[in-house]
Amino acid sequence: MPKQLHLQFSEVFPTDIWETALSSDRLLISCRNGDAMEATFSLFNLNNHQFEWKALGFDENWWVTVYAFVGEIIVFQIFNDSQNIDERSVFGFDVNAQEAVWSVDNINVRGLNGYALSLKVNEEEAEVFTIDIRSGNEILETEEDFSVKSMSGNLILPFHYTGDSNYFTTVVRFLKEFAEVDLVGACDYLEYEGLIFMSAHEKLEQNLTNRLYVFNANGELVLTEVLAQHSKGLASDTFYIVNEQLIFVKEKREVKCYLIKDL
Repeated sequence: MPKQLHLQFSEVFPTDIWETALSSDRLLISCRNGDAMEATFSLFNLNNHQFEWKALGFDENWWVTVYAFVGEIIVFQIFNDSQNIDERSVFGFDVNAQEAVWSVDNINVRGLNGYALSLKVNEEEAEVFTIDIRSGNEILETEEDFSVKSMSGNLILPFHYTGDSNYFTTVVRFLKEFAEVDLVGACDYLEYEGLIFMSAHEKLEQNLTNRLYVFNANGELVLTEVLAQHSKGLASDTFYIVNEQLIFVKEKREVKCYLIKDL
């Protein structure tokens, strides 16, 4: 039997995990409870595998989401009008002090480049300005290439292949031969450190099941996990790798991490 991946940590949350964000060795986990209309946030340290804080909430408990996580600052956005997504407020949150360090109301977020956040005032003249998310102070910024979000530089994401791709056809043949799986729709695929990672959808009766498979260089299965049963659609970016660790969300409620070095 081939050597299996080692489970580093697993944490089950009481409500659905909405998204995760990464900055260096810190993993931010956003959860949402639709019944209670409540959003909470937890920060996990990938080095010592301990939570720095859990289930943090704000006065505005529902219409708040993470825009970006850079360095030690989380940029949160609040949607002030559910009928108009451009009506927002943003604030910077220091993860160490666990407090907001600046806020700007009634603006449109244009994008982020490093620590520079570009904003546009929601008025007829539509003034554009840039702030440093570490302080909230306005800065001069000539760079126009603002990304929507900023993720950790050591984050490795899979490729996403759909049914019209030649790569998808190759993955279909591989899974059929080595795992007897009939892949449908789309998949996430990554080769890293001699391992092959595949997140595949299978049709079982009338439902889709999304499974994660990891193979070694010999085509031997070293990990399989059900990411979602009874899935309503095709998922993408279902896993990622950071600091030699494979991270994914299972069944909307559980974050799992496997060590992928020294296999």
